[in-house]
This record gives sequence, structure tokens and C-alpha cells, in this order.
Amino acid sequence: MPDTQAVPTLGIGLTSPSPELPQICGNAGCGVVLIDMEHGPISIEPAYRMVTALRHTPAEAWIRVTGNDPNLIKLALGAGAENVVVPMVTTRAEAQAAVSAAKYPPFGTRGFGPFRTQYQRDKGMFEYAATANEDTKITFLIEHPTAIENLDEILSVKGLDGALAVPLDLAVNMGHMDNPAHEEVVAALQIAEKKIAEKGFRNGRSAITPEQGQAALRDGIDFLFLGFDVMFVPAAVQLYLKALKA
Repeated sequence: MPDTQAVPTLGIGLTSPSPELPQICGNAGCGVVLIDMEHGPISIEPAYRMVTALRHTPAEAWIRVTGNDPNLIKLALGAGAENVVVPMVTTRAEAQAAVSAAKYPPFGTRGFGPFRTQYQRDKGMFEYAATANEDTKITFLIEHPTAIENLDEILSVKGLDGALAVPLDLAVNMGHMDNPAHEEVVAALQIAEKKIAEKGFRNGRSAITPEQGQAALRDGIDFLFLGFDVMFVPAAVQLYLKALKA
């Protein structure tokens, strides 16, 4: 790989309700810390504290909500999320509903009340609200073959800031349990990446291993999602124990 290869933004997902973990990750080189409320015991109160812990790090605070629900999106925004990640978006109508929930009128239906968000952004309520529709980002996860079929329409929704095709979920929903390397899944991922990049969105990919990351770099990917705390913490412990026993 040439030395001039640009280093992509690195992302990590956290499922543990701990303010210390995002602070560590945000200062360790991760440009994005995803607070995952979908697959773990994180509720809105620890999520708020985790966003707060990220404020003085270089990392962006993302929250993945548990579903495409305006109430959940509202809570994530109220906690100060810079980017709300919505799973399992499969149609244009679903995409429009999610964007609407994230934006103030007249563009959307978000209720006014940034009582806590103002402190996350060091702004007054009305100062925050004046630029919230431009500053608030929303990203969709492409996790189902129906989403691949409808991807052009999904990506055309005004107000969307990005989309990321998810290998494991896509594999499961395509009938290839735990086999994201299946040729049908790989083909779907390639279609999604191409269309997302053509729309001018951040071109992202999951890269669980360094080898996958190197391949992504060669393909020009500019956002690498590296995995979750439940992968990295045991891997680090196991690596130490292996070296200890050597």
C-alpha cells in the first residue's frame, strides 16, 4: 500500500453503558463513536452521559436507535447525538419518515424542546434550533434485500446524510446466516457501496479485521467501521493471555 494512501475515518460501536469507554475511544483515534442502543443495555440516560463524555474528544457522537420510531429519534437528538443511525430502512416512505422525525418544521415534524441539547452544543436553545436542521445528521443502515432493491429511492430522500450497507445483517436477511462472504451478499454490498458513493455520501464499509481494512483502503473507502466493544475487549484480553502463556 502506498504511503500516500489517505487514512479513512475510523468508527467503533459501543454496547456497554459506560461514559468512560467512549472517552477512551474518542481519544484513541476513532473519528466516530457509535453508541448502540439497538443491541445492548444502553438506555437514553447512559447514552446522554456517553455523548457528554465525547464532547471534548475529536470523535463524532453517533447514536443508533432501536428502530425507525420518531420518539426514539427525538430522544437521541435530545441526548445530543450528532448523527442518528436508523436501522432496517427498506423503502422511500420509511426513509422520509425518519428524516422528518429528525428535522424541525417546516421541513420535518420534530418537536421543539432542546432543553439538554443546548448544553451538549454550548448554545442557547434558540441558537441551537436556528441551525439544527442543517447540523443534525441522519444515516440509514442498509440491512435487507428490499433496501437494495429500493436503494435509489431511499438515497434520493432530501435531508439524508448517509447510508451504510451492513454485511452480517444483510447476509442473515438474504438467507446466508453468518456468511457475509457469500457471492450474493458481496454483490449486494458492492451495488450499495457504488450507489452510496455516487450520491456523494461518505463511502463506508465494515472492516472487522486488518485484512478487510486494507482491502477497503485499496478500494478507496473513506469510512471504516471496525466493530464493537464486545469484539475488541475480549480480543485484547485473549491476546495478552496468549502472550503470557507463550
